[in-house]
Amino acid sequence: MADIAVLTGDLINSTRVHQPEAFSARLKTLLKGLEVHYGAETVTFRGDGFQISLVRPGEAFEVALRVRAGLIGASPSRSERWDARISVALGSAKGPEGGFGSAYTESGRGLDRMERETLRFHSERGHLSLALDLATAFADDIVCQWTPSEAEVYFEHLCRPEGGHSAIARRLDKSRPTVTQALLRARYNLLDRYLRDSRRLMDGDY
Repeated sequence: MADIAVLTGDLINSTRVHQPEAFSARLKTLLKGLEVHYGAETVTFRGDGFQISLVRPGEAFEVALRVRAGLIGASPSRSERWDARISVALGSAKGPEGGFGSAYTESGRGLDRMERETLRFHSERGHLSLALDLATAFADDIVCQWTPSEAEVYFEHLCRPEGGHSAIARRLDKSRPTVTQALLRARYNLLDRYLRDSRRLMDGDY
């Protein structure tokens, strides 16, 4: 059976923010966008938890960064940061006797095991874990350092890259140099390479 990717996550400090309803509403808007753009199946639970399943595993990290950029970029202020922890797992969709397969169980277990990290990867294919575990930790470190404005610009870059920096500047009502500098601070070139290479590895296109 072909592998799928499952992302299990939860909102960080969702009960401590000043606008918990707006925080949850932003997540639901992002999940709806994933259903449209990626054909993802999404579900929310316990108010601040969510799960995303993808039949094209190579899109998993792009989806994870899209969710996190969309949340961080919508943060009301630097002091009230919106973000999520996300555990990504690659595996089977169904178990040998039916029910949820390893992609679902390992994604959930990965979230339970997360401590300080906010992005984690698991695969039963050892070469993928070897190739992507450390790269994912570095990507996570970059995302955790984003300001809301950097995340907002990277979200636009990721979702609507057509037209380049000038188009992003027009959509956000910013100057082109401001957008370019924000993308550079967001380390967009490194993250774009990470997404490109992880897609190729997970799809076996190498």
